[in-house]
Amino acid sequence: MNVAERVHVMPLGFEHDRIVEPAREYRADRVILLDWLADDIERPAYHDDVLADLDAAGIDAERRDCDLFDLYDSIAVIAEIVTDEATPDDADDVANDVYVNLATGSKITAIGGMIACMVTGAATPYYVRAERYASGTEPVGYGMELAIDLPTYPMDRPDYQQIAVLDRLADEGPCSKKELIRFGAEWELPFVDDCDRPFDAAGKPTKQSYARLRRHVVEPLEERGFVTVESVGTTRQVRATEAGRNARTAFGYVLD
Repeated sequence: MNVAERVHVMPLGFEHDRIVEPAREYRADRVILLDWLADDIERPAYHDDVLADLDAAGIDAERRDCDLFDLYDSIAVIAEIVTDEATPDDADDVANDVYVNLATGSKITAIGGMIACMVTGAATPYYVRAERYASGTEPVGYGMELAIDLPTYPMDRPDYQQIAVLDRLADEGPCSKKELIRFGAEWELPFVDDCDRPFDAAGKPTKQSYARLRRHVVEPLEERGFVTVESVGTTRQVRATEAGRNARTAFGYVLD
């Protein structure tokens, strides 16, 4: 019988105690370290100590690539981990208890981790306050004074079909509504799949399919500023904005 594990997600930034001590204190079974260093930064020697001390405590640790200074990559990586761990696909598996440490990376990673927790609704974010702080080549903080659980609030992300359309627009560039309806049919997206008559006898999209595309995909994305709709000749083309491309990066994990 599978038993739920306590999984802690922690950026491997310039910290030691605020990674190792909460993992020990809260009896983590596994720690997933988000690892990234800029090309001009030398890896601190105490990173090896983090791994050694977790191993000595009987805690399994693994590293995942994540740009700790990129908001959208942080959201994407953390949300994907939370989803994989807390909502298993296999019926024989169990949902693990997932915790996200917001104290050990950059401020950007902390914001991304909080957003990922709110979007997925499947992880507990917390912040570890150090007993004292240092600077230079040493870890940023020493000891562990307190770990503070933080509240999460429901946060809507674009739904699956909206993210799929953003993905198409980001990869292929602007598309006509007719092209998006055919894309929706190819990928069996609900706005087409649930349509009574998406195409006519000649294989052209019907007014109903255009209306469903507008109501369920284009208008919600346009309201969020993720797409714009432009007239190009006799067609109306949908284009992903910079915010839309960023949203695709942040929430693209749901397409997997």
